[in-house]
This record gives sequence, structure tokens and C-alpha cells, in this order.
Amino acid sequence: MHHFTEANMRANILDRRGFAMAVAGALGAATLAVSLAFSGPAAAQTPPVPGPGPVTVENLFVAAAVPVDVTAGGITEARERGLTQGRVSGFRKVVARIVAREDLDRVPQMNATQIIDVVRDFSIANERTSAVRYLADLTVRFDPAVIRRLLRGANIPYTETLSKPLVVVPLLRENANAPWQLWEDTNAWRAAWAMVPKDMGLVPLIVPTGGREDSASVTAAQAASKDLIALNALARRYDAGGTVLAMATGTPDGLQIQLEELRTDVPSEGLSLTQGREAGQAGDAFLLAGANAAGAAVQESWKRRNRVTFGGTTQITALVPVANLKEWLGVKNRLDDVPLISRLDLQAMTRDRAQITLYYSGAQRQLELAMSQHDLTLAQQGGVWIIQMRGSAAAAVTPAGASGTAPAEAPPQ
Repeated sequence: MHHFTEANMRANILDRRGFAMAVAGALGAATLAVSLAFSGPAAAQTPPVPGPGPVTVENLFVAAAVPVDVTAGGITEARERGLTQGRVSGFRKVVARIVAREDLDRVPQMNATQIIDVVRDFSIANERTSAVRYLADLTVRFDPAVIRRLLRGANIPYTETLSKPLVVVPLLRENANAPWQLWEDTNAWRAAWAMVPKDMGLVPLIVPTGGREDSASVTAAQAASKDLIALNALARRYDAGGTVLAMATGTPDGLQIQLEELRTDVPSEGLSLTQGREAGQAGDAFLLAGANAAGAAVQESWKRRNRVTFGGTTQITALVPVANLKEWLGVKNRLDDVPLISRLDLQAMTRDRAQITLYYSGAQRQLELAMSQHDLTLAQQGGVWIIQMRGSAAAAVTPAGASGTAPAEAPPQ
């Protein structure tokens, strides 16, 4: 992989390398089956290049592995056009990651030159050329401050709140009268979910491996009946914040898909969609299209619930019960990572609590949801806001001072 800044671009053609993936399968009358296999001469010698990983705070404004394929009159022109195309496509990918679909049409239109000005740097991998064709994968890093100014200036709501990972529980049945499949090898729905891009959005989705421990955690019957004890056991195995039930039922025209987010920290969220099957469409392509559509629906739901128009700010004063200085620093670091919070003022601190004022954008419920993704709770006790780390050893206190300790001067920050 080669790395470029906008001020230092240079031509450097990499050796051809890559792999081919062949996915074979069909939607049969009795079962749905998919097989995954590597093919092509390079597959035996070169391990497959992994796709982009889940979105994190660090790569929220990075578009990874953007494919470029341009044919022009010559390789120089094709390469120049390809690098421009990759940066423009990367910009659209990043904006679509944080802006809800229904708001995208209102994002100000920018030409290629304006978009390139937002790019911090980019790198190239898998570069291949012919006399007139240029192919590559670009990873493009954008300036977050410029994108934020663009959206705020146009009054476009968006969110940077990352969800805790969710484990996908892909249940499949041939029709409404058939039994559910989950861990069976014939469950091609699970194989399709495994191919959904990891960097699709702000909700990292984990597809279970389907091994013995997974099947011991939850059965198809337990999942279909929404057995929270079993489903939460599966989520804990993957250190996730909950599960997504992805229940697909075959119909004469395609699939009926019911989605339900079952989170451990917030109320559940249900979605429903239909995936039609095109004439002549292969079973593997049909199921992958359904899994991609379902994954996108989960991402859109999260964005809609968390989008904020960043105009004014609201402030809230709260007490943070702490057992020691280390616990206070742990809470403060987590609050610093909540994107809705623009400022935190420490007003006073004693040996068992801190009094703080938060300045945040969005609604209070959005703040609570954003904080919960960092294992923080915000709740009122006796008319006083209390912020705690989930599982904290410190006891909640009120301004009356359950400990009897008077507030002290705020220490230097």
C-alpha cells in the first residue's frame, strides 16, 4: 500500500496482486444453500485481502478500500481520473455514514475540486493497469472539521454517535410454516450476512461463527421466541451490546425480513422490509442483497434516532459518585468520548463525588443513548442528575450529601 498527501502525489504503479472470490449457491425448493470458495490462479499463493473493519472513532471520517475502475484514452488520463473518482466516492461514503438517507439530498453539492480540498491524505492498494484502464482501491482520509462545518452551515442533522457492536442472529425458514434454521450448514442467510461490509455504518455488526459455543448459547427456538437470557448470553460471548434478530421468511416473490434490535441498555427497536427476487437472479446474490438491505436498515434506524442539528447547546449539572480518583478519571475520559458533549466543566470535587456541568447538543434522550454506548448512565435521583459508570462501586449521592462531606474547591483541570 502506498500513501499520498494532496500536496505530494506521485505515480507509483504497484505489482498486480489480488484474489478472486466465487460464491456459488441457489435458492432451492427444499433448502437454501451457499458455498464460498476462492478461485483464480492467485488464490492459491496469495491470502485474501481483508475488507475494511468496523467504523471506530479513529476512522469515522475515513473511507477505506474504495474501488476504482476507469478506462480512458491512456493510462495517465485513466489514473488521474481514477484517483479523482476514488476521492469523490470516498467523500460520499463518509457523508452517507453520518447523515440519514432522507437528509442526503439537502447536503450541499460539491464539485471534485472542492471535495479534494477536504481530503487530508489518501493511500492506494491493489493498483493494476493496462494501456487504457486503471484499477485500484483507495483509502481516503477527510478533514472532520471541514465536513462538520459543511453540514452545520447547511443545517443538516447528522450523528457521530457510535453504537456498541450487535451480534446478528440470522434466522431463516423456507416459508411461514417451516421451522427456523440458525446454526445449520444449510442456513445460507447466515453465510450472506457474513459477506455484508464491516464498515457499512455506525453500528458494528458481528456475525457469529456458528460453532459449538454459539449453538450452546442460544437455539433457533429460543431466538425466535426472543429469549433475552439466551440472546444476552450470546451477546456477552462477543462482548457486544445486544443482538439483532434477522428473521427471514421465504415467500413466492422473495423474502419477508423482520429485524429487531435487542439491546441491553436501551429499548428494543423493530423494523420490517421485503426483499424481492429478480428474474433469473442467483440464490446467493438474492440473499446477499437481502442481507445488505437489512444491514443498511439497521444503520439508518440508528442514524435517525441519534441525528442532531448542531446549532445551540444545552447544559446540565450533575453529580458523579466516585470511589476514588481513578474512577473519576475513567468517567471523565468516557464523557470526553461522547460526541454530543462539547464541553465539561468540573465545578467541585470531594473524596466521593464530583459536581460537573455538561454542555451538549441534541435532546436529553439522545444524550442518554450516546452515553450508554460508553457504559455511562444518566438518571435523576431526588430531582438531581446522577452520572455513573455502569457497574461502578460508588454509591449514588444527592446534594444533601449522603456522605456528609461538603463540596470542595474545584481542582485545576
